[in-house]
Parts: sequence; structure tokens; C-alpha cells
Amino acid sequence: MGVQELVQYIRENFEKKYAENIANGLYDERDISKLREDSTFVRTYIRGKDRLDEGVDLVHSSFKFRKEIKIGDVTEATFDRELLELGGIYFHARDGNGHRILWLRVKMHRKDASPDRLAMEKLGFVSALEKAFLESPLQQVVVCLDMTSCGIANLDMDFVKYIITCFKFYYPTFLAYMLIYDMPWIFNAAWKVIKAWLSAEAAAKIKFVTKADVQTYIPADQLPERMGGTDTFVYEYTPGMGDDPLYPEDEEKKTQKKVTFQDAHSSSPTNTSSEDSETSSEVNLNAQASSTTSGLRHRHSNHNHVDTNNSANERPPVRVRRSSSNGPNTYVGRLLTVSPADELTFEIPETGDAFDVITLANTLPFPVAFKVKTTSPEKYRVRPSSGLVKPKKSEEIFVYLVNDSKENVSKDKFLIMATEATGKDLSDVTKLWKDVGKDAIMEHKLKCSTSKKEAMTRLPVRDTAAGGGGGGGNVAQSPPVPESVEEKNRKPHGPAPYAATAGAAASKPPFPTDEEMDAQVDRLERQNQHMQRQLNLLLVIQIGTALTFLLMVMSYSCFGEELFTRFLTLPFDFCGDSFGRKC
Repeated sequence: MGVQELVQYIRENFEKKYAENIANGLYDERDISKLREDSTFVRTYIRGKDRLDEGVDLVHSSFKFRKEIKIGDVTEATFDRELLELGGIYFHARDGNGHRILWLRVKMHRKDASPDRLAMEKLGFVSALEKAFLESPLQQVVVCLDMTSCGIANLDMDFVKYIITCFKFYYPTFLAYMLIYDMPWIFNAAWKVIKAWLSAEAAAKIKFVTKADVQTYIPADQLPERMGGTDTFVYEYTPGMGDDPLYPEDEEKKTQKKVTFQDAHSSSPTNTSSEDSETSSEVNLNAQASSTTSGLRHRHSNHNHVDTNNSANERPPVRVRRSSSNGPNTYVGRLLTVSPADELTFEIPETGDAFDVITLANTLPFPVAFKVKTTSPEKYRVRPSSGLVKPKKSEEIFVYLVNDSKENVSKDKFLIMATEATGKDLSDVTKLWKDVGKDAIMEHKLKCSTSKKEAMTRLPVRDTAAGGGGGGGNVAQSPPVPESVEEKNRKPHGPAPYAATAGAAASKPPFPTDEEMDAQVDRLERQNQHMQRQLNLLLVIQIGTALTFLLMVMSYSCFGEELFTRFLTLPFDFCGDSFGRKC
């Protein structure tokens, strides 16, 4: 079942199941129109092919909520200027995977505020989500709860529950993950209650970070200075900013000229078929030996053994690059997790070809087909350029930069494409791609760059050609890479993909009922009140101790040393007086 079939299932079953609600005007007509006309909008309610009925119910709960708060009518004028200037909720910067970040400054929220103020803050949170959703509905966001300098007065379990509910029912596929920064230890009990509300799948999306490890998720140049970063951004409200795009660079990209991915050349420029005239095509894997004079190295799959039997085929040593990146370098896509996230780096060796490795990881329970395209097929050789990634497995793609094509590499781009391969004939991957609709394809682009690092491991490698010849025969294969290098070369970093915890979610007990969650909230509130009383008592004791010490100092200063000494010895005189009483 393709994406369009899934979308159609949601549309038809929603209008059938909730026909009475539609007729009675329970939903906003604008949302109903989007459901019928905008396929992308419908896709945001689909959590999986086996959860379509859940998606139908999510549309109902979301539409009902949107009508109740009138989110379609919310504008900048809806909010008080004081709340807008506070800067407690705003979008800014991106994480290491390119996700937009919604910052929540928790210390600016107080649970004892007036009901109207709390309602406005909740509406402000949803309004920020809605604006980001309308701009890019398929681009997930990261929520960062900045709990710096927070106290018990800032801990509002009702607001936390509201945030969770928004992502659970109203924006079900919009959250990439949530960062909780610098949570005070006093909130540990609160976290235990919050965790009980979540499935294993949702709980895995919550990450606790401090200044020491927050850069695992957010690069330093995107991180505020108060968190150890170098971003000097300071939120400042200006009238009319609600009409501006959250991320202007995204809007600019939409208007830029689309990059064209062309066919790769074969051994002969005239040896092309009618299909080669399409604008985008996979990189040609069947180039003849004459087009690979740069020498693609042979990679043995058994024990990483290097064939050294034929001295006539000996080539210069190949340098194997070791990754030095410690930050997040993984793009979590809808179907595949791609590493590196943004850029291929070709380290130029003294001899041989420069290459880099793309790792595709499939965390889903079904196979995923992939293929690779490039803007400059004449400059690169890709092995393999298409294939299948089995469930819970990964595939490495070696990308070679030929020796005589190392100029203007930074202008080149690669396109990773992926689609579901369930219920299809998997014997011919090329035919599979001809039958796939555009909406069913996940795409991710990679930039290219070069470097000349010296810290490389040298491995002697020989080519192996059919018949023992040195220059003719089959195209040589990928270079031998030791397993330790392969594991480190493109090890995924950052948050686990959404579907990675799907198996764990199945073993999680059902969500607690509203009554159970309310009881847990009440119990936590009582614990907080008891803790507050203990803190108040401790404060009274500290104040009493300080006043006593201050009184002693003032007595010494006012009455002199003799009287002060006499005052201090009174207890001892009482315990040894003339009547002989002893303490």
C-alpha cells in the first residue's frame, strides 16, 4: 500500500466514522478542506501502515481540539504584549540534524499565575507549534525545556501534561525529540510521574542533558552562551514579527532553483538508452574497466582479507580515513537513518582515489529500497548505487572521487532516495523504482567537500580482475576496510530514530487512565507541599540561628567584654552554686 492509498484510507474512514460530527459542525471547515485537498497534511497523522485506524481517531481528536481553541483565528494580536516580550516560548536555531528548536524558558512560567495567564501561555505554545507546522509540516521539531534556575514554583504538572498531550494527539508525528536541560534534582519525583504517562516509544524521545553534554545534540554555534555555546542571540519582540517566517532561510530555499541530478556516464558517451534522457537517474554501476583507470580497490567480505596473489595487479597503497567527529552526524529520516547527516568529506591521499562512506540504517520491520544520485556522475563511482536494506540492518555505500576530478567538489551534491519495499517483487530493484509514486519516496541531500589530513592508516591493496589480467575485465570493487574502522567511520550519533523503539512500545502496558494520572498529579502536589514546608522550617531555623549570633555580637559591642563574659558564664554558675547543686 503506497502513501496515496494510506492517505485515501484516512480520508474515507474519517468521513465515514465521524460523518455526524462533520454534519454538526464539530470541526473547523478549514481543517476539513485541508483533509480533503492536502495529502501532506493527512500524512502527518499516519504513524505507520499498521496504525491507520489510530490515525483516523487522531484526526478526530486533533480537529476537535483545533476548533475548541480556535487555532485558525489566533494572531499576534491575541496575546498581551507583556507575554510576547517575555520570551518564554520562541523558535530559534537548529540541532545537529537540522531540526528546528522550540525553546521553553521554564523559569518564566509560574504555576500560581492567574488562570487567564496560564491559558494564554498554553495557547502561545500551540500557536508556535502551529506556525512551524504550517511552514514545514513534514520537518520535525525539537523542544528544549530550559530549566536553568527553576524552583518548585515553576514546576507545573498540568502544563507538562498539556505539552505531552499536544504531541500525543494533536501533532502526532511532529516531535523529533525533547531535551530537558539542567533539571534540578528536586524534580526527580516529578519525572517518575511524567514517565508513567508515556509509552516506551515516547519516553525514548526525552533526553536529559546538562552543559557538559548538550552539544551532543545541539552544535556550539547554535547553542546560547548560557549553555556553553557561542550563539549570542537574545530574544527581542518587535511588533509584526508574528507575520515573518520562523526560519527565513527555509523560505529562500523554496524559491531557489532546484538542483538537477543527471545520469552517470558509461564507458562510451553514445552508449545510452532512452531512459538516460531523464533529468534524474541513479549512478551507473556498470561502467567498463576503461572508465575506471583511477583504480577502484577490491574489497573482500571474508575476514577483511587482502588478496596479494597476483603481483601484476599491485596498486599504490590506499589510505583509509578514520572519523574524528564527536558530534551528532546522523540524519533520522522517515524510512532510513543516513550517516553522515550533511556532508561527504573526501580526504585526498598521496596515491589512489579519495572516497567516503555513506551508512544507511533501517530500523523498520520491513525492507527499504534505496538508490543514490549525483549532480556530477562523471566524477564519482558509487558501490552500490541501489539495493535493499533489510529490517534492522545497515548498508554501507562507498563513494569514490576519481583522481582527475578533484576540482569544484564543493559544488557537487548527492541525493539519497528510499522507498518501502513491502509486498513487491524485490528481484528487480530497478523495476521497483519505476512503479513508485513521488509521495512514497524519502529524499535526503548531501554536500561534498575535500580535505588533506595526514593522520591516516595505510593499507596495501591489490586489484583482482577476471582471468588474472592487470588492466581489463570487470570493474574493481570497494577497498578493504578493517571492521574496527568501518564501525567507527560512520557510527550514528544523536537521538535514536522514531521507529527504533516501535518494538519496545508493543510491550509497554496501556496508557494510564485520566483518573490514575490525576491521582498521580495530586500525590506529587502533596509531596511538593510537604517538601515546601520542610524547606520553610529549615529557613526559619537558619534565620533564628543568624539572629542569635547577631544578638551575641551586639551584646558584646554594647555592654563590654566583662558583662558579656558574665552573661556567657551564667549557666555554669547555676550548675555549681553555693547550695552545692550540680548539673
